[in-house]
Amino acid sequence: MLQAVVVEFIQNRGLKQIVAPLLGLVYLIPVFGIPATTALAQPPAESFHNGERAATCSAGLQVYESDRGKQLLGEVLKDEFPLHLPDWDEEFRTYQPAAEDVAALTEVKNDIDIICVLGTWCHDSQREVPRFWKILEETANPHLELTMFAVGRSSDEKALEILDSIGFDESLCDTYNVELVPTFIFMSDGVELGRIIESPQTTLEQDAALILSAEKPAQPGVKPGWN
Repeated sequence: MLQAVVVEFIQNRGLKQIVAPLLGLVYLIPVFGIPATTALAQPPAESFHNGERAATCSAGLQVYESDRGKQLLGEVLKDEFPLHLPDWDEEFRTYQPAAEDVAALTEVKNDIDIICVLGTWCHDSQREVPRFWKILEETANPHLELTMFAVGRSSDEKALEILDSIGFDESLCDTYNVELVPTFIFMSDGVELGRIIESPQTTLEQDAALILSAEKPAQPGVKPGWN
């Protein structure tokens, strides 16, 4: 008899009275900050840099914390700098290249590969590389293609190990015969036309325009005035 009464109570009235408060509690969770259940909780995202381990950012790019702060190593893209080194954006935004030199670069019709070897730890790179981005943006010439490689100091064994681990088993500086950073190397059909080393003799845009307007490419071992 008692069992029948209990069943009837649950079916007719008790279930609603029990479930309703529970539903109300569910709606109150976000209001009063009651913790979500374990099943709904999201695991904490892995930190950008986990101890001594270099964190992979994209194919061919690594970042690690050195004694002089965060460094990028490997092949880098302009769009990755705001995420990792946002201070570089200031030089890019404020630099104003000379209009006449931008116009000269706009007229370049041959495909030009520009290799830039830089160091994110280097003050000259921090100044000149964002300026070069601005020049290319204002030039908007599809024939000018920039590829950037970031290296560590020659004495930084950790940086060399990281570069080796991502496929740069040969020193980038040796590959492109670079002694100082940044170095901008201008090439056409595999032939070097000239390079800007560390800082321009005039301005980046004027030096670049002079290199690309030269009638003859630089010969091996010969350094033009801007090289």
